[in-house]
Amino acid sequence: MEIRVKKSLKLIVLLLSSIMIATASATAYVTLQWQITATVSDHPNVCFVKWDDGTLSNTFTYSINIFPNVTTVEENATYGIYNRDTTAAHTVYFRLASENTNSTDVALLRFKVYNSTVIKYEENITDFDNPDTSWSTPISLDPDTKYAIYIEVKGSSTATAGHKPQFVFEIKVENP
Repeated sequence: MEIRVKKSLKLIVLLLSSIMIATASATAYVTLQWQITATVSDHPNVCFVKWDDGTLSNTFTYSINIFPNVTTVEENATYGIYNRDTTAAHTVYFRLASENTNSTDVALLRFKVYNSTVIKYEENITDFDNPDTSWSTPISLDPDTKYAIYIEVKGSSTATAGHKPQFVFEIKVENP
């Protein structure tokens, strides 16, 4: 009888150990779900506006000619920036996203966003071998207000005719 009790006790210990191991390795989980419904809108509250006809746009391309050792200034590019929300200011951030030039062709790039009363943003770039592409500090654009874009590009003394430096700027708009 003593052997049966020992065997039964061993089986019980083995069974309990198996249950504890199985319990410890079991994983409980739940699945959560969410849904996004996207509403298509023509333009965010802050977008570009074409000065001559008021057309709104989410992008635009602009070309200028530059010359060695000469500064080319465009004080009011063909497009401006428009916060078309009539009741709320919107926070935006600017940055030079990319460029394909170096100091051989361009000595200075100045970019400014302004209206008749205030300069909202201005950046001067002279290092084209390692330009800063980080976002600007937050800038608040006033409700129902249009801003001009000022661009100044100084060709370096070694700029070569036929080269085509390109600059891509981005605007990040909060609560578009």
